[in-house]
Amino acid sequence: MFGSIRKIFNKKKPLLEPSVATDEHESVELANPSFVTDHHKIIALLEQLIVEPPRCTVSLTDSDSLYLTEILDIDHHFIRFSPLSPGDGNQLVISQGTLKLSTALSGIPLTFNLHDISVDQVANPPCFKAPIPEKLYYPQRRLSKRMNTNSSAIEFKGVSRDTGAIVQGYVTDISRGGLSVIYNSARSNIMRSDRLNSCTVLLPENQTITFELTVSANKKPMLGSAKRHLGGQFENLSPQDEKKLDRYMSTLERQQLRKRQD
Repeated sequence: MFGSIRKIFNKKKPLLEPSVATDEHESVELANPSFVTDHHKIIALLEQLIVEPPRCTVSLTDSDSLYLTEILDIDHHFIRFSPLSPGDGNQLVISQGTLKLSTALSGIPLTFNLHDISVDQVANPPCFKAPIPEKLYYPQRRLSKRMNTNSSAIEFKGVSRDTGAIVQGYVTDISRGGLSVIYNSARSNIMRSDRLNSCTVLLPENQTITFELTVSANKKPMLGSAKRHLGGQFENLSPQDEKKLDRYMSTLERQQLRKRQD
């Protein structure tokens, strides 16, 4: 199979000017929150397609057929993906140099266009590569998947901006954009849209990050329990702490990937 694909790859044909037909979402302005345009967030989302590989469908110009592919690798500049199935789509990709890829991440549709597609001459077996897309259609507020943590391993502490009440507990799941915490509700009454200031989280290896948290959810305690769950989005996270968080999230993602492979 790869031998025949390699023969196709070796045929040098000029790429046409990118002209993938846009769908209804593409006409929406970039200000629409359904679109992700931050380069680092785009990479973070695409990397999740490697941790939990979903089915990716490909649409090509002037073709009514749908093709399948798999995301193989992501770096700061390029996305790499496998040859299409059925194989007749590979010649179309080479001649057109552009396609639209559709998939789902955590049950949410994820769609983007790829342009300037070329063959990765180093890869073995051969694959396609393209520049990281400038935008993704991903219609949800949370821009990165929450990863479960050991509920007693990561301590959280914050102060209610309105009441001064201290919220202290443990992180149950975390992402690059926010977290969830279990805490003792008898000590404080936190509502949705509340702001928690002076928040700190102690990550493994004594890595502390500080931020503010906008509360987006606060679940009622179980009957007979004083424990509650709250979730929120990070605010005013410094670049240095973003790097600490990113390293920790990458560690969690690698651990999950190893579990899937075992």
